[in-house]
Amino acid sequence: MASKLPTIPRLTFTIIEPISLVAGFIGAIWDPAWFIAEQLPDKQVLPASEHSIVMAQQLGNMYLLMCFVGLAVLATSSEIKVVRSYLVALWLGDIGHLAFTCLALGKERVMQPQTWNAMTWGNIGFTVSKFTMIIVEGL
Repeated sequence: MASKLPTIPRLTFTIIEPISLVAGFIGAIWDPAWFIAEQLPDKQVLPASEHSIVMAQQLGNMYLLMCFVGLAVLATSSEIKVVRSYLVALWLGDIGHLAFTCLALGKERVMQPQTWNAMTWGNIGFTVSKFTMIIVEGL
């Protein structure tokens, strides 16, 4: 049913989003200490504890799960209502993703994108673009 989506959202949610989720999975599993350190664009980073490493790996596992669920829904559903419901769930999740990222950054750093690292650009820039696409396309 993803074939009924407009071209840009279809490519975003069937190709780009799954690739970004797999990349997040790999980063969190392969080098969880790096993954944790990159969450905020700080110059000085505290060493990752065993607890935070386990949390990063669990988050990575959730990224992979989201990839599988998204591909399953978008590749197998013949109901546009199911696809739209899935995209609404992503949209709602994006609200939380943005809120928690911005809360951790603080207003000053949110307003200084020139200081962001690649992870912050992904967490804010990519998420805002997906969020906006769902609104603009009326999905």
